[in-house]
Amino acid sequence: MDITLYIAPGFNLTATYAFIDAFNAVNEIEAREVYGVHVVSGTGGPVSSHQGPAMDTVHVDEVRSDSDIVVISTSSDPQAAYGLPLSKHLRYWRRREALMIGLESGAFVLAEGSFLKVPACVHPLYGPEFEREFPNVGVSGALFDASGEVRTCVGGAAALDMALSLLSERHDADLVRAVRDFLMAPEPRRGAMPVVGGAAAPLTGALPPALMTAIDQMKAALDRSISVPDLAKETGLSQRQLERLFKAHTGRSPNQYYRMLRLDRAREMVTRGSEPIPAVATACGFVSPVHFSRAYKEQFGRAPMRDRIRNRIG
Repeated sequence: MDITLYIAPGFNLTATYAFIDAFNAVNEIEAREVYGVHVVSGTGGPVSSHQGPAMDTVHVDEVRSDSDIVVISTSSDPQAAYGLPLSKHLRYWRRREALMIGLESGAFVLAEGSFLKVPACVHPLYGPEFEREFPNVGVSGALFDASGEVRTCVGGAAALDMALSLLSERHDADLVRAVRDFLMAPEPRRGAMPVVGGAAAPLTGALPPALMTAIDQMKAALDRSISVPDLAKETGLSQRQLERLFKAHTGRSPNQYYRMLRLDRAREMVTRGSEPIPAVATACGFVSPVHFSRAYKEQFGRAPMRDRIRNRIG
């Protein structure tokens, strides 16, 4: 059985190896090549990962792959990977009824090609952008898809969960257990993402349009600073009116609520992703990692790394 792995510059090396290692483990356990893995790219040659190390690849045009599984592992600029020569190969693989999988931001490639018909499992870092670009597809709340011929996965540690799920569809439970033991992996998680407590006050009932506009502006700018005067200008209210509106419906000032939204995003990334903590801090608008860790611990009771470890174990 063949697997074609298409990688683009800046791909997530950790998630990609986590997925492929499960199939390589089958080969080791069975002492034969049950799965052949072909690594391809749009350029051929070494392709650098987000973490730095490169993987050797063959140009996708040079491979006529009749693979049973095709995995798309792209970059932090996911839409840059779509287009010729990849698009024609995706159509070919689809006609061949190969199982196509988008790891992490690979969902963008599949959605751009109109292959995705169900909500995508997308890393929280890319979720808002995906929803803006593909509102008719939407974002799932799961770690990975477990059905259909076109599937997606949030990446990170969930890539191994997805691989084990795929193996369970094709092999008996004893072999899957042997793979898990070989990789010293924990019990596989189900598809649903772990639930973590939010920091921002829950909003219920009908909300004033001005408040909804302000919150939408905040959610679109979690990685940078947007001032209360600017928010007030967007809503057509005075700063004082906006502050009263937030206090009445959230119990917090605009700045406090904005901070809570950032911390909620940060906790999603910490507990579900694999990015270094300083990168999470930057992505959520915190200039100083020290300040971020202090604010995170103050809100959730644990430092970011301890919270990540606790959720992985849980």
